[in-house]
Amino acid sequence: MRTRAALPIILVAVALTAGAQAPEKPPAEQPPANQVGGLHFVDATEVTIVEVDVAVSEKGRPVTGLTQADFEVFQNGKPQGISNFYAYQRRVVGAEPEAAPTPRAEDLVGTPEPADIPPPPKPRFIVFYVDNENITPFNRNRVLTRVNDFVRENLQEPDQAMVASYQRSLKIAQPFTSDPQEIVEALRGLRTYTGGRVEVNSSRREIEEFINSESERGSSSGNPQTQATDRAKAFAREQRNTLVFTIRALQELVGMMIGLPGKKAIIYVSDGLPWTPGLELFYEIQDAYRNTSSISDSREFDSIELYRGLITTASAADVTFYTIDARGLEAELGIEAENRTARSPLGAQITRSNYQDSLSYMADQTGGLAILNSNDVSAGLEKIAEDFETYYSLGYRLVPSGQDRMHRIEVKVKGNRKYTLKYRRFFTEKTLGNQIADRVISGLAFQLPENPLGIEVTTGEPAPASSGRWTLPVDVRIPIERLAMIPDGDELAGYVTVYYAARDTEGKQSDLQSKEHAVRIPQAEYETARSKYYTISASLLLEPGRYRISIGARDQLTNQAGYATVSKPVHPEQR
Repeated sequence: MRTRAALPIILVAVALTAGAQAPEKPPAEQPPANQVGGLHFVDATEVTIVEVDVAVSEKGRPVTGLTQADFEVFQNGKPQGISNFYAYQRRVVGAEPEAAPTPRAEDLVGTPEPADIPPPPKPRFIVFYVDNENITPFNRNRVLTRVNDFVRENLQEPDQAMVASYQRSLKIAQPFTSDPQEIVEALRGLRTYTGGRVEVNSSRREIEEFINSESERGSSSGNPQTQATDRAKAFAREQRNTLVFTIRALQELVGMMIGLPGKKAIIYVSDGLPWTPGLELFYEIQDAYRNTSSISDSREFDSIELYRGLITTASAADVTFYTIDARGLEAELGIEAENRTARSPLGAQITRSNYQDSLSYMADQTGGLAILNSNDVSAGLEKIAEDFETYYSLGYRLVPSGQDRMHRIEVKVKGNRKYTLKYRRFFTEKTLGNQIADRVISGLAFQLPENPLGIEVTTGEPAPASSGRWTLPVDVRIPIERLAMIPDGDELAGYVTVYYAARDTEGKQSDLQSKEHAVRIPQAEYETARSKYYTISASLLLEPGRYRISIGARDQLTNQAGYATVSKPVHPEQR
């Protein structure tokens, strides 16, 4: 299994070298005195509304008609007052709206109060993620047929969808689009890959056959239980290694989405991921040799921390997982698609729960839904569609602490324990600097529409540097009239922090770099200069490749920010 090293990006101009970044200043707490030019002040320390979307169901069907008074919200165990409440209901294609009844004259007394009409739903960004390393082709293709129908029936503007897959590394098969046909074509292209789970199932089957045969007849070439345990450990070790890379790829995808606005979801399709790699084999060894100590051998492969790390990343990005076990009912019977033979009942039961518990956990902890034990996932996809559009939006006020902190969220419906509630279990409070950094990182994969500062980015021609690297000149232009400035003697002074990140076409990505700059203009020249741009120049030290470069800039006096991206080959052979 190969991995990818982090991409080094070093700012080498403006007297800046690697590791020489100045610590970032905290956001301004009040509007600048005597402000000249610039945009309005953004109070980053004011009360923030935390939004929690809650899908309520009973016996699998969405529950509508609830009111604000029906809900309770808790943060870190403390009740919160609900300040915002909206109920959204799924749009029915082709349905005619009900005509409002004609009011009677005697009812028209006084001025009617306006209805509390919810604002338009937030745009959705949906990623269809097919894990080709952890699925068999038979199962994948069966599920994707239904997913294609789901896309055609549900994808429409302003929602956008993307297709990603995992084949030893994360691949973007189709960037975000609102065109259903583009998504369907990208999903069709994934059918050409051989699923990695075929080999895994075959290896497990060989070990199971060894356990069963040797336990029945014994072995003249050593202790059969020791041999079986050694084989099980080797299998579990390899699966644990594969799981590490699988989780990292999911975290990479979530990281790309972190700065996107609106609702974000990943529909993850696989044959499941092991909660504890090799667990089913250790249970079969215990069953075959009547030795209860064999289960303790599985503890070194416990992977709960990997999944917790994934949930932490998803919670920080406000990404919801909807997971699909493509094995369907065959997981219930212990039958593999390739050979159609059943394993032992114990092996089938443990394998099923071991590979499904992770999918349930990912969905439950992020407020999503797991589709399990179904050969036809159409009904499950219909529930996902309902989940997307039939929900309650609850908002409560949070006074920011000025620190990055994760908060635990709990939502209850008063007086009714029969309802099933789906919502994100955690909320991550972030400083302004990290909010901007998130958007810059998302700009490496997606186009960001936000650019209040109106920044523009241009690149020069790369030049060879040491150790096979190249320097790429980058100019960030900021309209002077959009920068807030304050008097400082005979000059006007402004302050800007610029953020840089880069990603090549192979998926290697740099860490985020930032640099603060002071902008000074003689007061006597300001009226002439305000219609021009202030240019901040830097050079990025990069390895050869084709790059997408994402830039963010923050006005330190007003907390306003802007974002822009540019693509550039960095090597003559890459042009």
